[in-house]
Amino acid sequence: MNHINEIKQICEKAAKPLSEVSIKGVKSYRTFDIDCQTLEEYDSKSIETAEKFKELFSQLKTVTGPVLYWFEIVSSIDNQLIINELDKYRNSEDCKAVPALKSNLDFNTKALYVGKVKQLFRGRLIQHLGYQKGNKTQGLQLYYWTKSLPLKFKLHVYEFDNDIAELMSIVENAMAKELKPLIGKHK
Repeated sequence: MNHINEIKQICEKAAKPLSEVSIKGVKSYRTFDIDCQTLEEYDSKSIETAEKFKELFSQLKTVTGPVLYWFEIVSSIDNQLIINELDKYRNSEDCKAVPALKSNLDFNTKALYVGKVKQLFRGRLIQHLGYQKGNKTQGLQLYYWTKSLPLKFKLHVYEFDNDIAELMSIVENAMAKELKPLIGKHK
């Protein structure tokens, strides 16, 4: 049995939500500014209720569906400095898990990182900022290695309808090919 009809049905089912996004667009789009030099220690309290981040996380509570996101570098900084600081942190004792680096970096990019989640983006952002409690969940860990850099980002957040959750890897990989992020590997 060759299962050709089943494969066709699977592809048709997968293509429908992608086709709808190509026509209607995303469910919502938001941007947020992040200045890494203002990141503080939040071990004793939740970053979600901290004055600096209260509005951001309040807005993100309404983002419940799958999300594609990327960190756009908006400060004038040499991308090699970013990689140097990340490498210093990666090689330090007790560092938290950070994304992999590609072997052939594009230092002309304005994208630091492209990612996706199937739901609850605000939890993923907490990990990227470096404020999750454990050390094993991979994230940018910005609090730990960017303080000495004049690094500012615009965080782009694209929310999708739930029916595309299982297809987010396709969208993420295509966006990463387009933006060529400095950090993270995409296949």
